[in-house]
Amino acid sequence: MSASKPHTARRSPLSLRALATLATLTAISLSPAASFAATPAAPTAASAPAQQGNKHGRVEQVQATEVQGHGSGAGMVAGAVVGGLLGNRVGKGSGNALATVGGAVAGGYAGNEIEKSAKKHVVYNTTVKFDDGSTQTYHLPTSYALGTRVELRGKRIYPVK
Repeated sequence: MSASKPHTARRSPLSLRALATLATLTAISLSPAASFAATPAAPTAASAPAQQGNKHGRVEQVQATEVQGHGSGAGMVAGAVVGGLLGNRVGKGSGNALATVGGAVAGGYAGNEIEKSAKKHVVYNTTVKFDDGSTQTYHLPTSYALGTRVELRGKRIYPVK
């Protein structure tokens, strides 16, 4: 009786190279996340051109809006790696390479969506009516109470003490 070696499947270096290339291209192609500053929305029809100096006004309306976060790429890369590893365990030959790449793409998408969902935050759309009669809406990370007296310095509003 002759002893035969059990057949062991050899992983194709192509599938690992494809996975590494996909992860690298994904990381390179990502744009940096937008910074979160108090940015004014488009002026309303009643808005007057900005004057020199500081303007004062009162908070007229505040509306909270949940905003989906931005993916930094970490979730996409992690998902691509996990998906590629799982896909690599499926199929043989060229089917294995296809499953690896498909798993990496699907995992990258899923990882990015999970990361964006985890980074949800609330933006407060705050409308200020200024003493000169103009109005402006700002997208703020914090909420002001209705009627709060505020001052416009540059492009940001600050509560008046």
